[in-house]
Amino acid sequence: AGLQMFFGGYPITPASALLHHLSRLKEFGITTFQAEDEIAAICSAIGASYAGQLGITSSSGPGIALKTEALGLAIMTELPLIVVNSQRGGPSTGLPTKTEQSDLYQAVYGRNADAPLPVIAARSPADAFDCAIEAVRIATRYMTPVVLLTDGYIANAAEPWKVPDMSGYEPFPVHFFDKAPAEGEGVMPFARNGDLARPWIKPGTEGLEHRIGGIEKQPGTGNIDYSPAAHQEMTDTRAAKVNKVAESIPDQDVCIGKAGAKLAVVGWGSTFGPIHQAVRRSLNKGLDVAHVHIRHIWPMPANMGELLKSFDRIIVPEMNTGQLKTVLRDQFLVDARPLNKVSGHPFRIAEIEAAIESALV
Repeated sequence: AGLQMFFGGYPITPASALLHHLSRLKEFGITTFQAEDEIAAICSAIGASYAGQLGITSSSGPGIALKTEALGLAIMTELPLIVVNSQRGGPSTGLPTKTEQSDLYQAVYGRNADAPLPVIAARSPADAFDCAIEAVRIATRYMTPVVLLTDGYIANAAEPWKVPDMSGYEPFPVHFFDKAPAEGEGVMPFARNGDLARPWIKPGTEGLEHRIGGIEKQPGTGNIDYSPAAHQEMTDTRAAKVNKVAESIPDQDVCIGKAGAKLAVVGWGSTFGPIHQAVRRSLNKGLDVAHVHIRHIWPMPANMGELLKSFDRIIVPEMNTGQLKTVLRDQFLVDARPLNKVSGHPFRIAEIEAAIESALV
């Protein structure tokens, strides 16, 4: 994206490693700020985005709860922002040093009013690198906050990783709007492009002085507007913009096995490893099973419904009480069945392998 990075954080297990690591990278132009609390951390990142930098903040579930009102501000002002949630066992203080995947509802739905935003989930420490790039691409293209989900298992894990050749990554340079309006015309900070994104205008750009804030706005001008028609249009537009993200992400594929199998094992996040190995072992036994792993949690790929409906049965292993399962049922009306674990420990391959055999034999 070619932007300066600003990271505003507050220490919390297991997310503190991001703050500690980024603070050692000043030579790369990264600014880190340890705030006095979670609210100040996210608000500083929003301010950085308003000023034209890439604003980033991170936390775990309890801290994300504190950041929620400010996250709504970022949605209302339509500024790019990356929010990393390293999930842990909960609720409340919960299990700070144990892993869980129980913040999916929080990421997708956990804000007041209708406040949608894109959600991406990393499957491993190495995959988090590509997911972070994808989160920035979406945030800057669509002018929206993006939540990147990891968990305690990923945050504390290590794996071999070959440093990639960055020339193989397609750049997505950001272009700040700097064209002053013609004489007699007003600034339109909430005009829309083909992606329904508004222009990113650095404060102080000559001729483009404007205001932003958390009060509802008039379409186009961004002026305060309490009218029913304006709120309806802006709410619909913000939702449609997030839905358009599905047009620029890859179709959902099958990791192993084939579409139309008798059973699909659908996972997300750090369950990838045990699910993949359990499905591989089951295929070697002659069972008709496939593994579908979801990176884009919201919105999901455009072909997701068609793919899921090609399977006779679906089970969803997750380290919560069935959150992705519920989203899949709601969005695609499929009979997804849960395989839940909230012990603070990752799934074992044998647990998923046994569930596959139980579903098919």
